[in-house]
Amino acid sequence: MGVLFAMKIFLTSLLAVVFLVVLYLGQSHWNQQLQASAKNKPINQDSTSTLNDKITENQELLKLTSNWPESAVDQLKHSLQEDKPFTILFTGSPAIGSETDGSFPLIKEQLIKAFGEEHIHVELKTFDSTSTQLLNQKKQAEIAAVNADLIIFEPFILMNNGEVLIKDTLKNTTKIIEGIQANKPETSFILQPAYPLYQAKIYPRQVAELKKYAQDHELPYLDHWSSWPDSNKAELKDYFQPDLSTPNEKGNQVWSQYILQFLTNGTSGSE
Repeated sequence: MGVLFAMKIFLTSLLAVVFLVVLYLGQSHWNQQLQASAKNKPINQDSTSTLNDKITENQELLKLTSNWPESAVDQLKHSLQEDKPFTILFTGSPAIGSETDGSFPLIKEQLIKAFGEEHIHVELKTFDSTSTQLLNQKKQAEIAAVNADLIIFEPFILMNNGEVLIKDTLKNTTKIIEGIQANKPETSFILQPAYPLYQAKIYPRQVAELKKYAQDHELPYLDHWSSWPDSNKAELKDYFQPDLSTPNEKGNQVWSQYILQFLTNGTSGSE
C-alpha cells in the first residue's frame, strides 16, 4: 500500500510538471507568433501623414479668421472637423454686385482661393427693395433658407436713402437678423454699408448711424469707406462709372480688397 501510494504521488507530480511545461511552451510559442505578426504588420504611415497634413491645413485656415465673430470661427472649426463646407452669404441690395458684376465676383474668387472650394461656399442673394418692403414681403425667409454660417449683410442702407428713416432702417436690420437667427441661431453677421456717393449730404450720416449700431450691438463692421477717397472730393468720381451710378473696376477693386483683407486676416479691417 505504501509503495502504491508513493507511485500515485509521483505520477501525479510528474503529470503536473508535464502540464506546466506544455503550458509554458504553448504560451511562449503564442508570444513569438504575436511578436512576429507585429513585426511583419506594416505601419500605416500614409494615414498618419494624411491626418497630420489635415491638422496643419486646418490650423492654417483658422489663422485667416482673426477678424471673424467668435461664433463664426467656432462654426468653421466644426465644419472642418466634419468635412462639411462652411457657407458665407453676401446679402442686401443690388449695390453689393451680382454673380458676374461688381465687387462680389472678385471677393468670391479670392475667398475660394484662400480657403479652398472644398472648405467654403460663397453665395450671393440680393433684393431690389427697401428693408421695409423686404420685411413686408417676408423675404427674409429666403435669406434664412440659405442656411448660411456667416452673413455679410448690407442692410439696404442705400436703397433706404430717401425712402426709409434711418431709425427704421436700424429697427429693420434687427428684425431681419433676428428672423434669420430664429431659423439658425449659429448664424453670425458682419455689417457693411453700400458704396459711398459723391457729395451726398444725408447718406453719410445714415452710414455713420449704421456703424454706431454695429458697435452698440457688438457686430463686426466693414468700414470700407475708409479706403475710398473722401466723398466730397472730385477724386471719388474716378472710382465710378461716368454717370456716377455704380463703382467702376477701380472702385470695385478698392471695395473687394478691403473685404478680403478683413475676411482673410489682412492688415485692413474694423470690428
